[in-house]
Amino acid sequence: GKTGINFAAGMSGGIAYIYDPQDSFSQKGRCNLGLVEIEPVQDQQEGDSLRDMIEQHLEATGFLVAKGVLDAWSKSLLAFKRVMPVDYKRYLLEQASSPPARMTAMTSQPTSADMEDMVAGVSSDSKLQGVGSKSTRRSKPGQLSKADASGSSKDSSSKLPLNKLRGFIEYERNPDAYRKVEDRLQDWGEVNGDGHTADERKRQAARCMDCGTPFCQTYTGCPISNLIPEFNELVFRDQWKAALERLLSTNNFPEFTGRVCPAPCEGGCVAGLVEDPVTIKNIEYAIIERGFKEGWVVPRVPQERTGKQVKIVGSGPAGLAAADQLNQMGHSVTVFERADRPGGLLMYGIPNMKLAKDKVDRRVQLLMAEGIRFECKANVGQGALTLGSLCASSDAVLLATGATVPRKLEVPGHGLEGVHMAMDFLKQNTQALLRTGWGCAGPTGDFISAKGANVVVIGGGDTGTDCIATSIRHGCNSIVNLELLPEPPVERDGSNPWPEWPRVYRVDYGHHEGRHTFGEDPRQFCVMTLSLIHISEPTRLLSISYAVFCLKKKKTLRY
Repeated sequence: GKTGINFAAGMSGGIAYIYDPQDSFSQKGRCNLGLVEIEPVQDQQEGDSLRDMIEQHLEATGFLVAKGVLDAWSKSLLAFKRVMPVDYKRYLLEQASSPPARMTAMTSQPTSADMEDMVAGVSSDSKLQGVGSKSTRRSKPGQLSKADASGSSKDSSSKLPLNKLRGFIEYERNPDAYRKVEDRLQDWGEVNGDGHTADERKRQAARCMDCGTPFCQTYTGCPISNLIPEFNELVFRDQWKAALERLLSTNNFPEFTGRVCPAPCEGGCVAGLVEDPVTIKNIEYAIIERGFKEGWVVPRVPQERTGKQVKIVGSGPAGLAAADQLNQMGHSVTVFERADRPGGLLMYGIPNMKLAKDKVDRRVQLLMAEGIRFECKANVGQGALTLGSLCASSDAVLLATGATVPRKLEVPGHGLEGVHMAMDFLKQNTQALLRTGWGCAGPTGDFISAKGANVVVIGGGDTGTDCIATSIRHGCNSIVNLELLPEPPVERDGSNPWPEWPRVYRVDYGHHEGRHTFGEDPRQFCVMTLSLIHISEPTRLLSISYAVFCLKKKKTLRY
C-alpha cells in the first residue's frame, strides 16, 4: 500500500525500502527529509538482499504484489528507494573505516546486514565460526529468576566487540544475582549481591533497542519518565557520569527506585515482546552507586535563596522528593516527621533486606548538607504543633503524609491476641535492629517476634512477602500466605496485553526463602478469610486458627 504523509519523521536508525513504481514518494509532503535521505538501490549485493526479503515475504503471505515484483525483478529493482537517516549512515560508514570492520568484505555501497556487521566488527569467517551467535533463551515463566535461583549470575568472559545494533538478539538477559539463600537467611543484610562487572553491565546495556517510541518511559512504563534509552546508551559507551546526569534529571533518588521499584519500565520494554526485557532496574542502580563511589554525588547547595519558607509534613518518598525539588529552587525547607528517624516508608515500612537503612541515611545526610532541615518526633496536629501554626510561620505548607491507618480485616475475631498489622510487625522489627545492629543475632528488646510461631500471612503483595522473609529470619515453625486472588498465569493472557504491567506468576525473594526453609512455596491462592477463631492453646504471632473458604476447592480450610 501507499505510505502516509510525513514518512520517516523522527527516524533515527535502520533502513526502509520503498517500492515506488509511480515515482510519487519523493513528492513534497510524502517523506520528511529532516533526518533522512532518499537514494536508489544500485548495489547488486544490496539488491540481492532486498530480493531475498521479498521472497520470504511471498512465501509467508502469498501476497500477489510481491509475486509481481519478483516476476519483473530487473525492472522492479529500479523502482525501489532506500530511506536512511543521514547521521546513522555516517556513523556506520565511520565504523566501516575502523580496523576491525575492514575484515568484512564490503562493496562500495554496504547492505543493511553488512552495516550491522561493521558495527559489530565481525568478519564473514568469524560468523561461520559462530562468533556473535544469538542467545535468545527466554526465561521460563513462573520459574525462579536466575538471580534468586542460582545465587549468582555469570558474567560473560568474551572480549569481542559488542554489537549494539543486534544486542537484544545476540545477548541474553542476565539480571543481577541475589545472595545465596542459605547465606542471606543468616543475617538482615540486603538480599542483593555485588552486581555485575563493568563489562557485563555494558553487555546488558547493549540489549537496549533505542526504540523510536520507548514504551519503557511512557505512561505504561516509568511513572517519572526516566530517560531510559539515553542512560542505557551512555552506559554502553562507558560514559557513566553523563549517564548519572541524565538519570538525576528525572529521578531524585535512584538508589531507592533501583532497589524497591517493581520496574514497570521492564514490563513495557519493547524487547520483552519477543525476548526478555532489558535489565533497566539493575542498570539504574549501578549508575547511582557508581556515582557515589566515584564522588560525583555531592551536596548541591543553592547559590541564592528566595527568602520563602516551606514546611513539609512527612518525610517519606514524596516528602523527601518535594523537599529536594523545593530546596533546589532556593526555598528554605523544613521537614516534619512523626517517627524518630526521617525516611517514612523507606525507613520503617521496607525491611533492611530490600533497602539497607544506611542508604536511606546517606541520602538524608546529603539533603541536610544541601540545607534542608529535619524535625523528628514532631507529630503535627498534637499539642502546640498544629497545622495552623505551620501555616502562620511559613509561606507554604505541603502535606506528604502516608496512610498509617491500617485496613483491618473486618471479620469475626480480628481483634484476638496474636493478630498483628503488617506495618506494626515490620516497623518494630526494624526499630529493634537499629537499636542492636544488623548482625546474625537478630533484633532484641520490645518487638513482635515470630520465633517458634506458626505464622499465617493474609495478603499476597510485596508487604506480605516482606512479612514472610522477616518471620523466617525470626525462626518461625511454619508459614502460610493466603492470597485472595486466583493464581496468575505463567504468561500474559489475552486480557493483559503488552505493554501493560504483566500480571503473571512470580517468585519473589521471600517465596524462595519459604521454599528453601520449609520445602514448598508458602502461598495459597484464591482464598477468602471468613473468620479468626480462638483456640485454647497458647498462640503467638498469627498462630491462631483461621477459618477460610477456598473458592477454588469449595471447602473450608483451617490453619
